[in-house]
Amino acid sequence: MKINSTLQRGVALAAAFTAVLPLAATAQVHRGNVLQRHPTATGVAAGAATHHALKVSARNKKTHHQKLNLAERHPTITGIGAALGAHHLAKHSRK
Repeated sequence: MKINSTLQRGVALAAAFTAVLPLAATAQVHRGNVLQRHPTATGVAAGAATHHALKVSARNKKTHHQKLNLAERHPTITGIGAALGAHHLAKHSRK
């Protein structure tokens, strides 16, 4: 399945990164992996990566005179949304 939207690609990457490593079976109850232990840093990284990807995509489309989609026209808001989504997934995947 091909994902066309850069926003969907960013959210899919953020979701994949939070679910990559399984929980370690240790004596601690909610240890989780690095991304689950640092949900704020995960969100910031996902937001920054999404914002950058959208800026690059928009620049390339502009040079070829193509129409920009909503996410490419508003990369900052989309990056914030991706950051919130990644943070939420990291927090709630620790069960």
